[in-house]
Amino acid sequence: MTLAEVTREGVLQAIEIYRNVGRRKFLADHKSGNARYFFLIHEGAFFDSKAILKAAHLSATGKVHGFSGGEAAAAPRLRRLGFDVVDVRDPAAGETVQSLLDEGLQPGEIKTRAELAEIFGGGPQGGIVPSTATPTVLIYSDPKVGEELGYIDGWVPDDDNGRLFEYTGHGLNDQTFEGAGNKAIRDHALQGRALRMFKAAGTAPNSDTVLHRYVGRFKLDEQRPFDVRWRANKANVMRKVIVFRLRPTGPFEHQNAYSIPPAGETQAVLVPVDVTTSSLIDPENNTKTQGSRSAVPELEFQRREAGLDAEFRAFMQSRGHELMRFELKVKGLASPMLTDLYDTTAHILYELKGNIGRNAVRMAIGQLMDYRRHVIPSNPALAVLLPEEPHDDIKALLYDLGIALVYRAGGTFVGVPNPND
Repeated sequence: MTLAEVTREGVLQAIEIYRNVGRRKFLADHKSGNARYFFLIHEGAFFDSKAILKAAHLSATGKVHGFSGGEAAAAPRLRRLGFDVVDVRDPAAGETVQSLLDEGLQPGEIKTRAELAEIFGGGPQGGIVPSTATPTVLIYSDPKVGEELGYIDGWVPDDDNGRLFEYTGHGLNDQTFEGAGNKAIRDHALQGRALRMFKAAGTAPNSDTVLHRYVGRFKLDEQRPFDVRWRANKANVMRKVIVFRLRPTGPFEHQNAYSIPPAGETQAVLVPVDVTTSSLIDPENNTKTQGSRSAVPELEFQRREAGLDAEFRAFMQSRGHELMRFELKVKGLASPMLTDLYDTTAHILYELKGNIGRNAVRMAIGQLMDYRRHVIPSNPALAVLLPEEPHDDIKALLYDLGIALVYRAGGTFVGVPNPND
């Protein structure tokens, strides 16, 4: 038996049964799992494409089709029959499904987890919950519980790219992407999933059941998807935390009550050298796909910086120099700044760039000038670290500004101030 025996009328009949009995029973009756990527769109609703085709085939032949190619194998046949089948990993197609899901819940609505599971799927516990029922990662934030664990979530002041929500990843010790939750947020776009944020909103009347207010649909910031910061856990032990930078990408609600308060005073705190975004990026493991969509478009560039960072640290530490970083909290601002390398031995502040282009060097200059105003002890020497020798005009620019140029060449680094050779 082949899929060629499935007709359009048979598919329409399967869709009607799906609507009448509901998704859960339909999938159970046909021993099908939830669709991960491919959904059939019909009359303003979406359906699990493989399950629909499986039901239509069973109706036409009386036999169950094996579908050795998985859900992707169902899409071509359904399309040939005139149906719209979308792959949620494609940005435009995925938006179709996400917009339909948006209709099930409006920002500001308050629900229990059980009610949210009926709409989006997801489990009863956990702060980051990848759904197996819909292309969604549910994100829960509860300040009463989270802040004593170092989880500080909320809106921060808008930047050039618009609204920005910061969400702290999960893990009581140094946070990584090894667990399912943090990884699900990092990779959500590659998996075709939307991030949906919920804030704790008290409990139901006469009950301990926690209520959750829907904030809206988000995606990771494409230029700087996450930061790494230095925070204490419940035992007051300092550790690295991942702070995801989320941008609204669908309906959302902005409330000042959900904003992170600004710092009350300016502080410059030395933190370990591995408190940095590059510490969570393996420079040897380039997993960027060749498709049209990447969960973290800047990973390729960040990997180059991570490799340069690791090599320079080893070079300097072998020469007896202690390298750290500054976390700078500025009065009136909600988000701290994290410098690149700081040589405590020679009192030099370095800014690394993964390429030698003029725009990259200009950015490095601006960052150094900004950071140096807050560093203690004051007035550090400044240096730009590049992966190779730049153009002569770039050299002249840095020389005129009194900023040292350091670059990698022939297995060593050229131009290091006080190299202690």
